[in-house]
Amino acid sequence: MSSVIAHIEERGRREAEKQFLAEKKIRELEKKIWDLEKKNLTQERDEMLFTLVILAQKTMIELGCSAQNACAQLGYSDSICQKVLPFLN
Repeated sequence: MSSVIAHIEERGRREAEKQFLAEKKIRELEKKIWDLEKKNLTQERDEMLFTLVILAQKTMIELGCSAQNACAQLGYSDSICQKVLPFLN
């Protein structure tokens, strides 16, 4: 009788271990997906910032104005100005 119980316990342990490993793989895949999405978002943000800086530079040249005025002319919000201005000064 004890060998039957030990066999059932061992099977349960193996099933729990399989479940744990499967869940671990899922978490690892989710982390990889998140890392890729984060990388893509960072790249997109950088590209958008680059575009905003170029537009501000063109405005500065065309209007002969300061970086601050170029941002105002383009209607940039304060938070966008704070990100763009370091590249213009």
